[in-house]
Amino acid sequence: MMDFTGAKLGQYAVSLTLTAVFFAHMNLAHAEDNIASEQAYLQDFPVVLSASRLSQPLSEAPNAMTVIDRSMIKASGFRNIADLFRLVPGMYVGTLNGYTPIVGYHGSTEEFSRRMQVLIDGRSVYLPPFSTVDWEDIPLNMDDVERIEVVRGPAAASYGANSLQGVINIITRDAASVNGTELSLIKGSEGVADVAAHIGKAGEKMDYRITLAHREDSGFGSAVMNDGKFTNQANLRANYHPAGSDSFDFQLGYSDSTRGLGTAGTTDDLFRNTTANSSFQQLTWLHVHQNGDELKLNYFHIDRSYTDPIFSPPVALTSVPEQVAAERNDLELQQTAQLGISNRMVWGAGMRLDHVDSQVYLAVPYTFRQSRLFAHDEWRMTPSALMNAGAMLEDDGMGHTNTSPRLAFNYHLSPQHTLRASTSVAYRTPATVEEHADMTNAYVSRGGLNPEKTLSKEIGYLAEFDSLGTSLDIRAYDDQVSDIIYIDPALTFWPFSFANLYSANYHGYEGTLKYRRGDSGNIVVNYARQFASCEATGTPTNPLLLPVLQGLMGECPLAVPEYSGSILLIQQLKQDLQVSAGYYFQGEVKMINTYPQSKMNRVDFRIAQAFGKKGQPGSGDIALVVQNAFQDDYTNYSIIPQTQNLTYKRRAYIYATYNF
Repeated sequence: MMDFTGAKLGQYAVSLTLTAVFFAHMNLAHAEDNIASEQAYLQDFPVVLSASRLSQPLSEAPNAMTVIDRSMIKASGFRNIADLFRLVPGMYVGTLNGYTPIVGYHGSTEEFSRRMQVLIDGRSVYLPPFSTVDWEDIPLNMDDVERIEVVRGPAAASYGANSLQGVINIITRDAASVNGTELSLIKGSEGVADVAAHIGKAGEKMDYRITLAHREDSGFGSAVMNDGKFTNQANLRANYHPAGSDSFDFQLGYSDSTRGLGTAGTTDDLFRNTTANSSFQQLTWLHVHQNGDELKLNYFHIDRSYTDPIFSPPVALTSVPEQVAAERNDLELQQTAQLGISNRMVWGAGMRLDHVDSQVYLAVPYTFRQSRLFAHDEWRMTPSALMNAGAMLEDDGMGHTNTSPRLAFNYHLSPQHTLRASTSVAYRTPATVEEHADMTNAYVSRGGLNPEKTLSKEIGYLAEFDSLGTSLDIRAYDDQVSDIIYIDPALTFWPFSFANLYSANYHGYEGTLKYRRGDSGNIVVNYARQFASCEATGTPTNPLLLPVLQGLMGECPLAVPEYSGSILLIQQLKQDLQVSAGYYFQGEVKMINTYPQSKMNRVDFRIAQAFGKKGQPGSGDIALVVQNAFQDDYTNYSIIPQTQNLTYKRRAYIYATYNF
C-alpha cells in the first residue's frame, strides 16, 4: 500500500514540481523573459466561482475543481444528475435501487454520503434527519442544468459543515435562457418514459423560464426489488432587473414522487408504495456598485416530507407507518469588494433554522438554529504569485462552535503553467439521527457526539498546451479524518447507538486531461488512484466488542476503489450530426458491513441528429442513447443478501427535443 504521509507527500510534491517545470520549459522555450501581466494569467483557464465565492480562473482557485459544462452533460447521454459525477476524478457513483443513487468522494461510498455539501444555485439541499441528499427528489430537471462545479477537497472555509470532503454546486440556466417553448421526450427500456416542457421569455426588465416535467421508469427491472417510480416536477426561475445595478432573482420548485419499495421473499420488507414531496422558494437580491463591488442578500426555504405506510424497524414485532418531515430556512448576506490593486475580499454572515420530525426515528421534533461568519481574501503578492486565505466560524446548533480555516498558494510558472499548494480544516456536524435517534429496541442515541474533523493537504499542477489543444490538471492529496461517527453496539446486541469510534486516512492522486480539436470534437480523460486506512480510536460501550471494531477496520482499504476514471469522447461529424462515447471504469468496492461491488467497465454511446436553426421554432434534435452497451453486468451497492448479485443491464432510449 502506498503512503502519502510525511516524506511520501513531499516526494510527490517534488515530482509534480519537476514535471511542471519541464512542461513549462518546453512550452515557453522562445517566450519573453519578462513577467507577464496579471491579465495574462486570467485568459486561458475557465472561470469558476464555487471554491472561494470569488470569480476566479481555475488556475487561481484554492482547491482542485472539476467543471462539467452543458456540452458534456448533453454528450454523456445521462438521464440522472447523479450519473454526471462519473465524469469527476475520484468520485464514486453507486446505486442502492432504481431511485437511490449514491454519490461520494474519498471514502464516502456508503448509502448516506454525509461528508459532501451539495448546492443548487447556492442553496444547500442536504437535509435532516439523515444529513444526506435525495437526488431523485430534488425539484430540478436535467435540461435546466447549465453547469456543475465540483470542489474536490474540503471547502468548509466557504460553505461550512458537511463540506468535509468536497462541494457540488449545480448552477442552473438563467431566466433568459429560454425564449419560446421547448418540448423534450425520452422513451426507452426499463419503462423509461419522461416528458418535459420548457417555456420562457426574455424581456427588457423581466425574464422567466418555467419547466413542467414527468419522469418514470421501472428501476432495475428485477423481480427481487420493487423499485419503480414516477415523479412530477414544476420549476420557475424569474429575474427582474429594473436597472443595471440591481437584480432580483426568484426561484421556486415542487416535486412529488411515488416509489416502489420492498424485497421479494421477506416478511419485514413487503412490497408497497412510498411517497416523497419536496418544494423550495429562493429569492436573491444582487446590487453592483459603480466600482464593481457587489452586495448580495439570499434567502431560501425548503420543505420535504416522506411517507412509508408499513415501515418495519429492526427487531420490531409489528410494522408502523413512517413519516418524516424536514424544513429549512436560510438567510445570508455577502459582500465582495476590491480592497486594492492586488487584493479583493468576500465576507458575510448567515443564519439557518432547521426543523425535523419523524415518528419512528425521533421521540420528539427537533429544531436547530445555526449561524455562521465567513471571510476569504485573495492577495496577489506578485503578478505570478497568489495567496488565498479564508475561514468560517460556525455555530452548528448542536452545542459546537467550529472554525474552519483554509490557506492556498498558487504560483504561475508561466501564464499557462501553475503550481498550487493548499491546506485546510473542515468539520461534519452529527446528523440528527446520530445525535438524537430514539427507536425502541433498535437505535437509541446517547448523544454527546463530537463533529468529525479532517485535516487536508494537497499539491497540484495545471497546464495549458495551446499548440496541442490540450490541458492537464493533476494533484496529490492527503486527508486525515478523525472522530468518525459509527454504529456503537450497547451491552446487548440491540439497541445500537452512535459514537466517535475511528479515524481514517485517504490519500492518492488524480487528474484530468482534456484535448480539443477545433470545433469538431474533444476528449476528456479522468483518472484517480486512491488508498485508505483506518484505525479504531474510540472504545465501544461494550468493551468486549472492541476486537469486532478492530476487525472491521481491516475492511477500510476496500471502502474506496483503488482505481477509477472515465473517458468521454465527443465528435462532430457534420454540423448537425454528433456522436459521443463514454467509458467508465472502477475497481472493486466494499464499504464496511456491506456486500462487495464488482469492478465496472461500462461503455455508453450516443448519436444525435439536429435539425432546423438552433433555438428557433421548428428546430430540435433526436438522439439514440445506449448505456452499458457491451453488457458489463457489474453489481452495485447492497446491504442485504437478496440484492447483492443484482447487476446493471444494458439500456437504451430515444431522446428528442422540439422548439415551438
